Amino acid sequence: MNNQPHAKLRIPGVGKILGVVSGKGGVGKTFVATSIALTLAKLGHPTALLDANISCPNVFKCLGIQNKIMSGSDHKLLPIQKWGLKVISMAGLTASEDDPVMWRGPLVSKIIQQMMMQSIWGEVEFLIIDFPTGTTDSSVTIMQNFEIDGVIAVTTPQGLAIPDTRRIINASYMMNIPVVGVVENMRGEIFGEGGGNKIADMYRLPLLCSIPMRKQIVTLSDAGSPPVFHMEEIEMMFTKMGRNILDKIMVE
Repeated sequence: MNNQPHAKLRIPGVGKILGVVSGKGGVGKTFVATSIALTLAKLGHPTALLDANISCPNVFKCLGIQNKIMSGSDHKLLPIQKWGLKVISMAGLTASEDDPVMWRGPLVSKIIQQMMMQSIWGEVEFLIIDFPTGTTDSSVTIMQNFEIDGVIAVTTPQGLAIPDTRRIINASYMMNIPVVGVVENMRGEIFGEGGGNKIADMYRLPLLCSIPMRKQIVTLSDAGSPPVFHMEEIEMMFTKMGRNILDKIMVE
């Protein structure tokens, strides 16, 4: 990896950029990213959300968005607005949700940079990025080229997820990106509990939230109806997390 100093980009009009990352797929990263974005917006902070997972873009489905993304006269992308958020996702640029995106690394990295820099975000305090899984070209492109103010690492409690989460945390530190904290998702009988605490203790990070596995979360998410608006338990957890994020990131 090239360790030479690299001038990172800021996005005009965007205040803080916060990434939601995971070392492996299937841990509920998109659920966490959308819930954080919705919570920050609900707390009165104008927020945008970028789905940077090009090959498996699920943010639109979680938010119940079916619109296609349009471009303005200057060919910049117009984010879809819903639930108080401005949202950009590859799902709004393909013909249908069944169309696979079969692009190699350089092209994927290029489209991610275009989505970040050529979207009309307007003036927002936060841009939440639902990162691609792991430390692929896509994730490295974002970390290397953009000024990320912090990342939140999402894990399940099971032992199999812990080494992968450690890798993505280490990658963030290697890129000089602060880690705001750890979120443990799917706590319960199936995956157990305590894995998030182990990672948080290992890196002396806060455990921002330990989210139980609930059938209602899956049902609402699949229906495009955010659980953070319909489940008091989840709303309370993410409101507390949102306030912790605001304290940590220090919005000016």
